[in-house]
Amino acid sequence: MSAPISAPAVAAGTPIPGIGPLTALAAIMVSGADARVYLQGQLTADLDKLNPNQAQLACCNSPQGRVQAVFWMLERAEGIALVLPASLVDATVVRLRKYVLRAKAKIEAAKHLQVGVIPRAALPADVTLTETGSHREINGVSYFTLPGLDDVLVLGTGSAPADPAREHRWHMSQVRAGLPQVYPETHEAFVAQMLNIDLLGGINFEKGCYTGQEIIARAHFRGAVKRRMFLFHSAGPAPAPGTRVLAGEQHAGDIVDAVATEDGCDILAVISLAQLDAPLHIDGQTAPLTRQPLPYAVG
Repeated sequence: MSAPISAPAVAAGTPIPGIGPLTALAAIMVSGADARVYLQGQLTADLDKLNPNQAQLACCNSPQGRVQAVFWMLERAEGIALVLPASLVDATVVRLRKYVLRAKAKIEAAKHLQVGVIPRAALPADVTLTETGSHREINGVSYFTLPGLDDVLVLGTGSAPADPAREHRWHMSQVRAGLPQVYPETHEAFVAQMLNIDLLGGINFEKGCYTGQEIIARAHFRGAVKRRMFLFHSAGPAPAPGTRVLAGEQHAGDIVDAVATEDGCDILAVISLAQLDAPLHIDGQTAPLTRQPLPYAVG
């Protein structure tokens, strides 16, 4: 990746032109001398490979290998930021503090930071993000890209008015890019591979132990992943995360995320591979689900 670049200083609390807030997202900050080592024992990604020019997908899990939170990690000057749904920040802070014990690691909600989005065309002139997963921190403001998305996420101080239309567009682009999330309704509902986190580079199978590692590794090395996340369209209303997907009267899977569209909704759902080609519908609805292509291969 290219070397870090410089940009004109931005005063703390000053909104940056072109950036719109995403109130559905927030951040946790993990800092201290043992922050990296501690997270290495908690998360699926390899913290030894995290660097300031990279946005890295990861998740934390229960001892039974069930996903408790999915986030994008950023190495910033003050520590490692974890960007995730705002609805999961408090529970995830409690979860990550659970095993700290004597480690010199401070874990707290980053209330001084706001997540936003900016079109690439509106980026400051000196900010260049040429690769998927790039990250640049300029004067306390992080700019980073995610797979399958054109717009750039931003993490920094400053504020601007909320815009429901902007948030909806972002949510739609995230669903269509096949980027998984966990919400309170789906906390510990899935194993990481069900959410395609391995396909998106969020699991390192060569690193040492971490919470839930035994179950996740077993599914990988024994080829026991029997459910995967796929993208669908439905003519019905957007269901809540955790809603069941049925094949006839049989439980075939569960909703991961859904967003309303002009003609129905787009859906990410974890589906049993054995029932993937069966006629599927959302529990309580009659409209069929039509599978859509994802920007990455699901095998």
